[in-house]
Amino acid sequence: MSAARTILIVLGAVLSILGTFVFAIFQFFPGVVGSGLGFTLNILDIFALDPALLGIDAIIFYLMLVLFIVWLVSGILQLVGLKSRVVGVIFSLVPLGMGIMFLLLFYTTILGPVTALFTLFTIGEHFGGFFPIFFDLGGSIGLGAYFLIGGGFLGLIGSILSKD
Repeated sequence: MSAARTILIVLGAVLSILGTFVFAIFQFFPGVVGSGLGFTLNILDIFALDPALLGIDAIIFYLMLVLFIVWLVSGILQLVGLKSRVVGVIFSLVPLGMGIMFLLLFYTTILGPVTALFTLFTIGEHFGGFFPIFFDLGGSIGLGAYFLIGGGFLGLIGSILSKD
């Protein structure tokens, strides 16, 4: 197995995990940030929500919920890309896509009503006043979004490289 391939996949998985759970993706207001950790803690409350009350089609709501659940495990499943290229590619595309969607959320209005779902799903409080760690990179977007993009990209490149 190629050393460069292994390094890229492992580095991509670590960045994806850091971007999901350790670093905040955005700041809603001081003390409240969006991250995969916030989604993990709110998942039972999100399942209890009625999509009709939010003004969102139920199919879109539940498809987004499945996408977010896959996003939570994608960093770990990127490591499976060391053995299976297909799994590595698929689970590298998820954090890459989520990171791009979070950037689109803050810099454009292209996502429309889905924007509310991204905010609702990921919002949570800081623990101990600092965790998940939020580094403001301008426009209330955090380092976590860029870690997701970087981790997805590195995992994708590593998974595409040959095993020789």
